[in-house]
Amino acid sequence: MTKKLLLLVISTFIYTYAFSQDLTSSPSDCIQDFTFNSKTVSGDNPRVNDIIISWDFSQTTNSENLELTLQIQPLNSCWKGVEGTLRSEIKTIKIANFSDNLIGNQELLYNDLNCKCLKWKAIIIDTNTNCQVKTEWQFISFL
Repeated sequence: MTKKLLLLVISTFIYTYAFSQDLTSSPSDCIQDFTFNSKTVSGDNPRVNDIIISWDFSQTTNSENLELTLQIQPLNSCWKGVEGTLRSEIKTIKIANFSDNLIGNQELLYNDLNCKCLKWKAIIIDTNTNCQVKTEWQFISFL
């Protein structure tokens, strides 16, 4: 009886471990060695700044297979940072010809988003391995 119980426990452990692994990608397949930065810069409107989100994928391997999308979420309550109240729908900006622009930036204008602050994140997809990496939400204000 003890042998059967021990065999059952070992079998359960092996099956649990085998099926809990992500078989679609391994850490070596995922996208690494990239940076993002956001900053405010003076724009046409003297009352508010513009925002520039920049990226650098020049050290990333297999960069010719990558796609980059930025998600921009306008916020109402800027004092709460990333936890601020949502103002409107998420704006999605897919970066065209990303493999030709591994170092680049996207400018966000106050007049286009009609908000005082926002949170943003990047979604990077390797089309060969279907590996998807999402950055954490980042907060920035036009003020």
